[in-house]
Amino acid sequence: MNTVKGSLYVLFQSYKKQIITFWCILFSIVLFSLFIDTFFELHNYSFSIMISIPVYIFSSVMAAKLLNKTLSYFLRLGLCRLQFMFNVGLFFICWSLVGAFIIGCTQKIITFVSNIFIIHPILFFNNSPSFLQTMALDTVLLLFFLTAGLLLNVVFYRLGTVGGYSFIGLLVLIPIVTIIFKLYSSLFDLLSNISTFTLLSSLLIFSVLLYSIITMAIRNASVNPAA
Repeated sequence: MNTVKGSLYVLFQSYKKQIITFWCILFSIVLFSLFIDTFFELHNYSFSIMISIPVYIFSSVMAAKLLNKTLSYFLRLGLCRLQFMFNVGLFFICWSLVGAFIIGCTQKIITFVSNIFIIHPILFFNNSPSFLQTMALDTVLLLFFLTAGLLLNVVFYRLGTVGGYSFIGLLVLIPIVTIIFKLYSSLFDLLSNISTFTLLSSLLIFSVLLYSIITMAIRNASVNPAA
């Protein structure tokens, strides 16, 4: 238990400066948006803001640096790679829960003090979501983006720069192929008809499976990343 607590503390300290900087910038933008909304209200204009998407992107970017920042340190402390991945998984869960809670509270405060329209992915499935529904979706999406960022980190860590950018090139081909063969309409229809619970369950299962694959890829990883 002490090892887990210590690992979570070290992982948080590794990102403490970036996390504080990001949230300070985001809250500054929110405060500025509230000021702008007050001005627009006087002229009968509406104003919109997006909070969740920047948090998803920030989380993914931070996860994409995790192995380079922490793996060698934890291995020197005597942790095996499976223990490291277990602790990272717990850290991701805590990150997702706290991030989702902050997003939800911030959105509640904004809607309480202003008429700003908040853009959120859950609006694709529910026009009047509850706080718990919003937090559940944010938690799962944050977990997914963290895992996706870690996957990218593993690819660069194991295959080097050439392998990493080749992997990104393959990912870029996916939306291109989707547009060429007009698969986006079927995908949009599927997402429009799917329930929130089904979406959350599917994303959660996919994230767990993806994390399991990452864990297997890390088992024999070198202490030093590939060039």
